[in-house]
Amino acid sequence: MLDTATLKLNRTIIAIVCFVLFTLAPLSALAATLAVSPATGVYKTGATFTVTVAVNTAGTPVNAADGTLSFNPRELAVVSATRGASIFNLWTTEPTFSNTAGTVTFSGGVPTGYTGAFGNVMTVTFRALTSGTSRISLTGASVLAADGKGTNVLTNMSGGTYTLSAVESQPAPEVIVEYVAPANTPAAPKIVSATHDVSGAWSKEKTAVFTWTLPSGVTGVRTGLDKSPVAIPTKVYDSPIKTLTLADLDEGISYLHIQFKNADGWGKVAHYKLAVDSVKPESFDIKLPENADLSNPTQTLIFNVADTTSGVETFKVQIDGALAYEHKATSTSKSITLPTLSAGQHSVVIEAIDGALNSLISTFTFTITSFEKPVITDFPATLSTGVTPVIKGTTKPNAAVIGTLVAPGGEELVINATADSAGNFALIPTETFTAGTYTLSVSATDALGAISDPSDTITMFVSKPGYLRLGSFLISFFSVLIPLIALCVLTWLTLIYAFATLRRFKAKVVVESEEAAMMLATEFRHIEQVLHEQEDLLIKSHKTKKLTAAEEMLFIELRSALALAKQRVGKEVNDVTSIVKK
Repeated sequence: MLDTATLKLNRTIIAIVCFVLFTLAPLSALAATLAVSPATGVYKTGATFTVTVAVNTAGTPVNAADGTLSFNPRELAVVSATRGASIFNLWTTEPTFSNTAGTVTFSGGVPTGYTGAFGNVMTVTFRALTSGTSRISLTGASVLAADGKGTNVLTNMSGGTYTLSAVESQPAPEVIVEYVAPANTPAAPKIVSATHDVSGAWSKEKTAVFTWTLPSGVTGVRTGLDKSPVAIPTKVYDSPIKTLTLADLDEGISYLHIQFKNADGWGKVAHYKLAVDSVKPESFDIKLPENADLSNPTQTLIFNVADTTSGVETFKVQIDGALAYEHKATSTSKSITLPTLSAGQHSVVIEAIDGALNSLISTFTFTITSFEKPVITDFPATLSTGVTPVIKGTTKPNAAVIGTLVAPGGEELVINATADSAGNFALIPTETFTAGTYTLSVSATDALGAISDPSDTITMFVSKPGYLRLGSFLISFFSVLIPLIALCVLTWLTLIYAFATLRRFKAKVVVESEEAAMMLATEFRHIEQVLHEQEDLLIKSHKTKKLTAAEEMLFIELRSALALAKQRVGKEVNDVTSIVKK
């Protein structure tokens, strides 16, 4: 049996061990690292290279990180510091650099927390200033856990060391050693993806789904995801799986590794390249070259576009609302030459599209100026038909001159000429001028294709020569006079005929009116006679041989009415006869 002292000693040792385990175990679980990637590289003096500051959370969710990236400003200079592909979207301090102090500071976070092996915090592009070895280090950094307490879980920081060489020769390529599988082990899996169907092709999808076929005899599957193109997977599935979904993939290039196991061991490794870019280009500016000649109708636009992940591959260009066309981007081309444009304001809308089809639109407006309008210095204001005028003027030296001549009927005639080295030109029409008013305006086009404003319009009056004008006047005069004389003669003859006809008519009317008067007188006498005879017969029919008072009154009224009618009709006939005889 153990004595009492030995028992006490054992109990003390056990208590110490338990204390260490329970105290340090949570601390070891809360571990994160910040690293500069790539950690090494060889670059020429004057060349640029890009590094990424990345966090490895080691399974612990984190929601913030800050720190300072330090470098020697005599050896390196920062070109840009961006957070376009960062896992953080809330920044208390945007990535800010000082090439005087040799620092890049940052402080960002994400509300939902992040867990991963390679979380992009920011991307920095450096330019090598001199040859030698230069180091980039992380200082004063912290990584805070998403535990509601803001616990700093940063356990390690690693920078990078880079060789800056002035030698023109390219550095020796990195030697990649591939895993060699034992004999009789499975072949490399055939990986198929419904979301990233082409290995290495850029995609904006951050969730990838993979499937493969399990050959017979496979007893295990091993997978891995990292930045190495030839790494050996480490996550083991003792019950073989044939599908895998990866969510929240890191921006940039990563590799999926899959390996089968059978009774003879682990077989060949299949590597599937993933290229993820879910962020549109960081910036896109358009400008004209310095000292651009805006009178030139053919302009070149300069692009300043930044996309640190997949890079811009295509530009879609739309000018003045017309149908857009594509312009392929190249590593050496940062500009585009536009088609020939007319004078005036132009609006260009360009969409920069990266390898994953993310895009950013930028617009640019500029004005093509026209040079000064030509001046017509000498022209005939009046001229005769058949005479060919010469119109002189001045414009830009060696410019092509186009005159637009409008004839009296509205027909437009074009006259071409070329200015000499002093800018003088002469326009000579080839058409024969007819009588009327002609107008002429002139425009010019220089050797670059720039077009001037149109000149002031001149007017030329064209008429026939003097003798032709006199002949035309006489012809016009007699063509009016002769018909007028003929009309007068015809009118005179018509009046004579009408007067003679009227005299015959009046004579006939006189005769007829006299005959009518005689006829009326005879008829009235006959009526009086008949009235008298009727009176006598009535008297004889009475026994008293006398008329009654009523009968006498009747005959008196009849004779009175007959006398009045004879007087009135006679008067009217006499009036007609008197009028006709006048």
